[in-house]
Amino acid sequence: MTLTFLFKSLAWLGFFAAITISWVFYLKARNRERLALIEKGTDAPGAFKEVKFPWLKIGIVVVAMAVGVLLVILALMLFPENIVLREALIVLMVIAGLLFGGIGMIIAHYTEKKDKE
Repeated sequence: MTLTFLFKSLAWLGFFAAITISWVFYLKARNRERLALIEKGTDAPGAFKEVKFPWLKIGIVVVAMAVGVLLVILALMLFPENIVLREALIVLMVIAGLLFGGIGMIIAHYTEKKDKE
């Protein structure tokens, strides 16, 4: 009971930490870009009217992470008698989510690269 509570708490803490860190890096990058435009003499507020949020990139990464976690759950359903798989379920979900999330990031990078060309 206590161990599952610890894992759930760490998962939620990691989720909110990732959101906070992402927001901080976004603000830093935006500030750095605006300062660079001001140094060049460009009007900063007029230059940011066509800012698009990377919904496609985020969607690809989230879907890929979900596929990784679903594959672990599917493996657990296919092999219910496997005790090792059942005991390592949370770790396997995290590893599969990160692995497939990384693959999703690579795919998202190439889709954005193709759109820019």
